[in-house]
Amino acid sequence: MINYKFFIFLFLLTSSMIFSQTSIKHKVTKGESIYAIAKKYDVKEAAIYQLNPKVKGKLLQLNKIILIPSKQVEIDEKEVYIAEKHIVVSGETLFKISKKYGVSLQELERLNPSVIKKLPINYQLILREEMPAVDIVTTEVETDVTIENTIEIIEEPSKIESLIETASKYLGVRYRRGGTSSNGFDCSGLILNTFKEINITLPRSSSQQSKFGIKKDKSQAQKGDLIFFATRGKGIVSHVGMITEILEDEIKFIHSSTQLGVIISSTKESYYSKRYIQINNVL
Repeated sequence: MINYKFFIFLFLLTSSMIFSQTSIKHKVTKGESIYAIAKKYDVKEAAIYQLNPKVKGKLLQLNKIILIPSKQVEIDEKEVYIAEKHIVVSGETLFKISKKYGVSLQELERLNPSVIKKLPINYQLILREEMPAVDIVTTEVETDVTIENTIEIIEEPSKIESLIETASKYLGVRYRRGGTSSNGFDCSGLILNTFKEINITLPRSSSQQSKFGIKKDKSQAQKGDLIFFATRGKGIVSHVGMITEILEDEIKFIHSSTQLGVIISSTKESYYSKRYIQINNVL
C-alpha cells in the first residue's frame, strides 16, 4: 500500500510523461492524399509532412512509402482525466461518437468490446479509463501539490470537416452515371450526397450547382468550396468536385471520375488545369 501511494506521489510530481512509439510505414494507394492518410491514422497533416518533407506540394505517387508518426500521449501533472461515459441515442455510430469526443475508434472498441458489432440504444459507452482517485493522494500523502479535476471540452467538427470526412469515406467507389449512393456516383451525385450530411440540398447537375452559392477567385479558394471544370469543351461546366486541401498554388479536390470513380485529384494535373472554370462557396 505504501509503495502504491509513493508511486502516485511521484507520478503527480512529474511535470510530464510522454510515451511514444517509432513511426510506421504506409504504402500509398490509388486516390489517397496526405489529408486522407492523416485521417486514417488519426494524426495531423503537419506531423506527416515533418517526417516526409519531400512530399509537400507534390502529388503522391502510387505505392510510395511514407512515414506516419505514432500517436503520443502526454500526461501533465495538472490534467488528471476522470472516467467519462456517453449514453447512446438512436442513429449514433461508434464513428460519430469518436469524432464528437476526440477518442479513436480503436480505443472505444477496446474499452467496450461487447458493442463492436452492435451499438444498443441507451447503452452506457465508456469513453476513457478511470485514473487513480485524487483524494487518496491529497488525504494520505503530505504534499503541497494541488490537483485539479479537468473536463476536456471537444468542439463539434466544423461543417467543412464533416463534408470532407463524408466524401472521403467514398474513396474508391465506382463511377455510375446518375448515381447518388455508395453503389456508384457521378460527379454531381457525390457532391449532392455529401452536402446532405449538413442539411444543404444542392441542385442535381454540375451545371446547376455552378450557379449555386457565391463565385470566388481561385486565390481565395478554401476547403469545402466547389470547383468546376469544362470536360466537354466549349467552356461549359460539366464536372464538379469539392476542395479538400490547398498547398500554396495547388488545389486538391475529391470527385467522381468516369475512369477511376471517387478519387482525389489536383489542379496541377494538366487535364484539370486546362479545363478549370470557377470556384463557388456554398456554405
